[in-house]
Amino acid sequence: MRCLGIPNTAHFANVTQIEDAVSLWAKLKLQKASERWQPDTEEEYEDSSGNVVNKKTYEDLKRQGLL
Repeated sequence: MRCLGIPNTAHFANVTQIEDAVSLWAKLKLQKASERWQPDTEEEYEDSSGNVVNKKTYEDLKRQGLL
């Protein structure tokens, strides 16, 4: 596993084929990436009126001078 750059975790306990290990590692990396917190889309801001909006909307409104 170390030669492949894959951590030796419980996910790989009964995996014996290199192709299986590589495909499982790719699947686990994609799953972890989708679960990771993404500040661009999940970060929220509150304006002076108490409205909660995401970061992109807040910056757009601020740029337009509506906040």
